[in-house]
Amino acid sequence: MNQLQPLIDLADHGLQPIGRQVWIGLGFRPSKKFALALDPDNLPAPNDCWPVVGLDIIVTYQGSRIRYGVLRSLCHALQQANPRRLFAVDVERPGIAYLKLENK
Repeated sequence: MNQLQPLIDLADHGLQPIGRQVWIGLGFRPSKKFALALDPDNLPAPNDCWPVVGLDIIVTYQGSRIRYGVLRSLCHALQQANPRRLFAVDVERPGIAYLKLENK
């Protein structure tokens, strides 16, 4: 099963998350309104990431527990799906990595 199934279900009904914002936690579920937990050992393939098109995606992870290759693979797959914006946030350190900003 695709771990992005909740987004697929919304898209199938012509809906989007409120504010067009989705929080994705690698190995945990962020405590935000629309948040998903992804298993770092079973990431979605790039062609399974299509539900993020046009959305703001905030990927949160614990830098001490997540290997860089896992984070890079997920962010690459998400970026190929053309989200509106893509951010990466290490919850153990201050700062945000801006991976893609809105095209104007």
